[in-house]
Amino acid sequence: MRNVTYFSAGLVADFAISGPAFEKFLNDLSDAGAEIDRHDEDDLMKARSILDIFMARAREDQDIEQGPDEVLAACFIWNFFNTHPEAARVIEGDIVIIDLDGTLGAVEIVSAADVQIAHQH
Repeated sequence: MRNVTYFSAGLVADFAISGPAFEKFLNDLSDAGAEIDRHDEDDLMKARSILDIFMARAREDQDIEQGPDEVLAACFIWNFFNTHPEAARVIEGDIVIIDLDGTLGAVEIVSAADVQIAHQH
């Protein structure tokens, strides 16, 4: 199981990627050929935009369901960072997107292993 977690203005969404969903993504990516570059910054921004839209909608209705677009976007983001050919862009394992100012515009993308979350009691 792979995971992309998005923190934004107190809202947290986990985009869990099952093994079969990731395999389907890889097959679809292979079939897309030159249409989609797994390491293209513009394609990364498109994928992130899908998750940004989900987070904006989740602020209005926290009970919304994730759909295939969100799963596909999470797959792209996870794959982008875990397989990037430039060592400086590689993030190993699960990914965390942190919305720094609550606008969905300024984000940091880090490894889940590098983030410590304080638990409130």
